[in-house]
Amino acid sequence: MNNKTPIAVVGMAGLFPDALDLDIFWQNIINKIEATREVPKTRWIVDPDSMVHPDPMPDKALSKLCCLINDFQFDPEGIEIDKDILNELDPLYHLILHAGRAAISDCKTLLNPKESTGVALAAIALPTDSSSFITREIFGSSFEEKLFGSITNQSFTRNQSLSSKVTSLPGAILARGFGLGGGSYTLDAACASSIYAVKLACDELRAHRADTMLAGGVSRPECLYTQVGFSQLLALSPSGRCAPFDESADGLVVGEGAGILVLKRLEDAIKQKDRIYGLIKGIGLSNDMRGNLLAPDSKGQVRAMRKAYKSTGLNPCDIDLIECHGAGTPVGDLTELHSLRSLWGESGWSKQQCSIGSIKSMIGHLLTGAGAAGMIKTILAFKHKTLPPSLNFNKPPENSPLLNSPFRVQTSAEEWKKRNADLPRRAAVSAFGFGGINGHLLFEEWNSKPHNHYTTSANQAPTPSMQKHSTQSEDHVPIAIVGMEAIVGSLKSLRDFQETVLSGNSTIVQKPKDRWIGCDDIATRHFDRQIFYGGFMDELSLDVGEFRIPPNEICDILPQQLLMLKAAAGAMTDANLEFKNERPHMGVIVGLEFDFEATNFHQRWNLSNSVKTWIKKHQLKLNEKQKESWLKLLREEFGPSLSHIRTLGALGGIVASRIAKEFRFGGPSFIVSCGEASGLKALEKGIRFLQNQETNCMLVGAIDLCGDVRSMITSNKITPFSK
Repeated sequence: MNNKTPIAVVGMAGLFPDALDLDIFWQNIINKIEATREVPKTRWIVDPDSMVHPDPMPDKALSKLCCLINDFQFDPEGIEIDKDILNELDPLYHLILHAGRAAISDCKTLLNPKESTGVALAAIALPTDSSSFITREIFGSSFEEKLFGSITNQSFTRNQSLSSKVTSLPGAILARGFGLGGGSYTLDAACASSIYAVKLACDELRAHRADTMLAGGVSRPECLYTQVGFSQLLALSPSGRCAPFDESADGLVVGEGAGILVLKRLEDAIKQKDRIYGLIKGIGLSNDMRGNLLAPDSKGQVRAMRKAYKSTGLNPCDIDLIECHGAGTPVGDLTELHSLRSLWGESGWSKQQCSIGSIKSMIGHLLTGAGAAGMIKTILAFKHKTLPPSLNFNKPPENSPLLNSPFRVQTSAEEWKKRNADLPRRAAVSAFGFGGINGHLLFEEWNSKPHNHYTTSANQAPTPSMQKHSTQSEDHVPIAIVGMEAIVGSLKSLRDFQETVLSGNSTIVQKPKDRWIGCDDIATRHFDRQIFYGGFMDELSLDVGEFRIPPNEICDILPQQLLMLKAAAGAMTDANLEFKNERPHMGVIVGLEFDFEATNFHQRWNLSNSVKTWIKKHQLKLNEKQKESWLKLLREEFGPSLSHIRTLGALGGIVASRIAKEFRFGGPSFIVSCGEASGLKALEKGIRFLQNQETNCMLVGAIDLCGDVRSMITSNKITPFSK
């Protein structure tokens, strides 16, 4: 980011656990109110007691404690979408639309013109309540049919099908709901997603491709999945207490919520008399090149932080407050503190001069929404001139990097005094995600008198001609394509693709016999036909040792991840790039849609309910021991339990991280989703990074295994296929 073009935050809103608006959120922060509660029985598909075990084991959670939004009632007023559709949408979309409406309302001036207002929204590519419902309906009905020969009439509506969409719709529905025409997309960069969204939004503003941007993050997946999944990764706190940097820290607590920032170029915000909450001075992004997908690497974190400071001319010691990633995992917190110590160096600071903390200690880890919560907390600290507290810190571990350092964990609200009258308050926000995705953002307090320090070029505001020249000079830098690969349908290589396309042949074939895993009769009823044609893939093969994946883990990784990795390797080979060389300035962006395979575990867990229903419906005479034995057999027949390997193998955002780790890329790595345009959006963002000289090489691609029966049935409900 160019430090001569600061971006102003002119509006914001959030919906967080125990905080339905930002006034309550701030009061909860300064009063040190923790939002952790036992999960309500209505939120999990099964009795919570049946899913919890104190010891790590497959298909079990370590705790029932989490941070959820329980008292929210969605109001569709003022949203430009049919109310019947709105009422059937997944709660994920209710959070997005509520937060978006509140953020727009928070702006002092209207978003005008709406045609040049865009959306960059982070959302986790994990199962939602509605996507899991689709699997429950289709696979549950198929199971019953195989067992008893007949099923209850099973159907769902077009609106329910629309609601089951996970990846592309979040950004699109926010734009559609408020008539915003400046482009929209959704991204997933794991826990760093919100900072990535804000960075890309700032790029749009700096290049004058948009005049206003809504940016932030949301997370509202099926909470049983996240509770069990993070337990499998041994990341969940068994005690249900998030204690960043404390000797008692034993893991994270899962949260949910949404946060949105409204951004403008500073010169526009001044001209339009906006209320300016603060300035975004710089953002640094990176990906770890070493380590595994779960263990953070300090070098990667430091690279992201140094990029942020290099873009602004600021020094780390200029920062008074750091909103840390601070998830409460001992290894993660230790690595983050080592990274901060490395960044600040061994001199030039005084002990405990910089306040640090983490909002996760209060509202849990909001995953793709975590960075948004941290940024909003920091901006509120500017507004109230108060250093906000972090919870559950009493004493650092022995030999902690906190000892004899420039950092102190802020344990109570304290007046934020300026260093001197001429220096604005400054703060930083960090977010470090699974897969080694890193983001670091620098905020500066806004002081309206004087503001000539912030003009864009040599104390002169930009004229329209200057804006045009700047945009053209950046956008017209030619970018070379130096390698390609294509694996499409039955075509297994770029050569196959080339020969088929140039010869005019077709890859459309009849659906492979076992592709819909026993759901053919159900599909026939939905499609009103028995034979279905498409560009189906029939197999995916990997050579043992082809990638740095243990052979026994391959079968537990979603094909989506493996196929994209194989295609990436083909493109690298075509470009004559060595696989083992470190490439700190190369990144990867993948256009991706949600893979319904990740919802299979939901149906496995729901079989306990199905057994009860079938026993009653079919008047089966089984004792308790027979019931348990039958349930165990059904689960084994349906599919494997959720384990740590399968949890990692089903994370959508890991698709890009797995490529970055495999080929040792250190640049920005994430997935982007906007329907059929996902691949083009990935290409566009890759080109922008190159034109901005933030990377020297990018790998971009797209993947969608849309031949899944659930994907095809729901897509057909929304837009019917050709017959």
